[in-house]
Amino acid sequence: MKQLTINASTREEAGSAASGRLRRAGQVPAVVYGKTKEPVNLSIDASDLRIALREIGNNTPIVQLKEGDSEAKTSIIQEVQRHPISDGYLHVDFHEVAENETISISVPIHTKGESFGVKNENGTMELVLHTVHVRCLPKDAPDFIEVDVEELKVGDLIHVNELPSIEGVDYLDHGDQPVIAIIQ
Repeated sequence: MKQLTINASTREEAGSAASGRLRRAGQVPAVVYGKTKEPVNLSIDASDLRIALREIGNNTPIVQLKEGDSEAKTSIIQEVQRHPISDGYLHVDFHEVAENETISISVPIHTKGESFGVKNENGTMELVLHTVHVRCLPKDAPDFIEVDVEELKVGDLIHVNELPSIEGVDYLDHGDQPVIAIIQ
């Protein structure tokens, strides 16, 4: 998993008026919290956030959050709020986790190859689950789960218990839950 760092500054003012001033100045209000940490109000440069979210794309949102001059801490992007019309960033929530703390996160499913059923039997591949829930340490968190679908024929399914085994990662979804189906 690649390490992406987001720089943040601590902010003293809170509330909607202060947040509005931040947004007009090209900053995004944010908060970081954790099991052993009191919530801290932050501000992040909007263009830096946009670049970071673009790099994360459809991968697991684990980043290194660097507050001012302090050491970067592993954090999960918990929520990104966007304006419904302008699509600008309104607020970001980060959840700080310790390196030895087990986390439960959603990891996206990526398919590899073109299935036999789609290519030769006029089938359609349906992604039943776009993400699966896993439990792992932050260092073991995969960016995504890659599933090879080349051998699948019409009527074939891949279930959670058939997903690739990854050391240090436990699947939390029920093993019989379908993930990918090739349908007619």
